Amino acid sequence: MKNAVIIGAGQTGRGFIAPILQDDEYTITFIDKDEELIKSLNQKKEYSIRYFGNTAPTRKIDAFKAFVSTSEEAAEALRNADVICTSVFSSHLAELIPLLREVEKERKTPMQIICCENGVNVKKDLVAAKLNACITEGIIFCTTLRPNKDSLDLLCENIQDLPIDASVEGLTVSVRRMPLERKFADLIQRKIYTYNFMSAIVSYLGWYKGYEIYGKAANDSDIAYVIEKIKPVVSRVIAHVYAISEEEQLAFTQRAIDKFQNEEIIDTIYRNARQAKRKLGANERILSPMRMATQQAEDITWMKLIAAAAMDYAICEENEELESVYQDLQAFLSEKDILDIRNLLEKFQSKESLSKMIQSL
Repeated sequence: MKNAVIIGAGQTGRGFIAPILQDDEYTITFIDKDEELIKSLNQKKEYSIRYFGNTAPTRKIDAFKAFVSTSEEAAEALRNADVICTSVFSSHLAELIPLLREVEKERKTPMQIICCENGVNVKKDLVAAKLNACITEGIIFCTTLRPNKDSLDLLCENIQDLPIDASVEGLTVSVRRMPLERKFADLIQRKIYTYNFMSAIVSYLGWYKGYEIYGKAANDSDIAYVIEKIKPVVSRVIAHVYAISEEEQLAFTQRAIDKFQNEEIIDTIYRNARQAKRKLGANERILSPMRMATQQAEDITWMKLIAAAAMDYAICEENEELESVYQDLQAFLSEKDILDIRNLLEKFQSKESLSKMIQSL
């Protein structure tokens, strides 16, 4: 029997990673620092996962073990693990180093660690620690929710695979639903520039129209119209930069849109819109696709609308200075493009209706 440890028994760990491992006949041990969560898992001994839109049958997860991360049982599970998956948020990965360093002393083989976190190069802290381990990372496309805080049951997207970076030396673990991605860095960047740019459309136009719930904003007729205008441009420029077919990237973009327009996935405008100035950075989700588009002589009219909406949010909601939110645009946009964005920002700040702005473009 193959042994898997999931460090982090939260929504992603239990709802997305655990079923993938169980489908490949791994025994599952959860490790978490939350003593109440571990106690609940051990008392109830099972939980259910429902899928948005009933796109897959409800499944029950049982026959697992669960230990507090400071326990000897947790250390023993890690010593015997064929694969270790982390699901603790990238900012907390460094906290695992003392535990992993202690465990590695008594292992006969290097640890096989898959960092299942959102972000770019999330494994860097573990790699820098020079553990006796092969450390790779995966890309999470799946949203998992806990509809009832008093229950272990989860609501999850029906996403089949968790792609992992195949370029890491010493990787021996093989899981059917964890396909080895040879162009992993490209896939991460495509995710950022596709999912995060389309998210910016929903977030900043949704905030402007007064929405609080993300899915409702994504289905607003004006916002859906802008999404459809931007979708082919984003898809073409990303396909060109990463040398894939337009059809493949267009389908990738549509998956992002479908996710955002699924109102069963409860999310907020605030969570997705916050830190707008950072998201207007030179290498971030809005300006990078704009820069790609200008380099390919694509029409960026609708992208300029999103940049202006994000600036309006940064100024009105986060008290940023007007000139500071323009800094990174000036490096690659023409004077005309910058003037267009300023004019759009003035319309946002004068509270012109989005419908009227759309008609003028």
